[in-house]
Amino acid sequence: MEKIKLLTLALLTVLMLSAMMIFPAYASDPTTFSLTLSTNQIQYKISAGTMFNGSIATTGMVRFWVTAPNEIEIVNLGIIDKTSSFSFVAQQNGTYTFNFENDLPNTIQVTFSYTANPQLLNSNTGIPLTYFLVVGTVAVAGSLLIFFGIRHKTKKAKSANQNTELNTEQTNNSDT
Repeated sequence: MEKIKLLTLALLTVLMLSAMMIFPAYASDPTTFSLTLSTNQIQYKISAGTMFNGSIATTGMVRFWVTAPNEIEIVNLGIIDKTSSFSFVAQQNGTYTFNFENDLPNTIQVTFSYTANPQLLNSNTGIPLTYFLVVGTVAVAGSLLIFFGIRHKTKKAKSANQNTELNTEQTNNSDT
């Protein structure tokens, strides 16, 4: 019975650790910036065959377009008012430029986010190594606490059973 409890707790620990380490296969990288009578460019190195899905949210009107490494415009959303999204599959390796332009004197906030499959190499969106170390350490420490807690209870129960048996034997011996 104790082995089943130990196995169950070990399995639950492994499942908890696995659930905490699952993360999407797609990169996601939100960037927010302000524009006033200016242009902003964001560049990403993208490998050929990468599916790139982007979305833009803005507090005003912004002109948006994307150019490929050969400087050919591959996406042109024109003027965006509030939100828009786009997608493309990279046809060649290289640096793709995402252009944002505000011709008006009003300052606007722009939030640009994307998903890419496979994940971009220059993306900061991967799970940091420290996350894995912290989760791993917590999982190992939790497993050890569970293991030693069960072991302690088992020893305590065995000790109590032995004491009960000794007391019963002593009582039986004193009766005779």
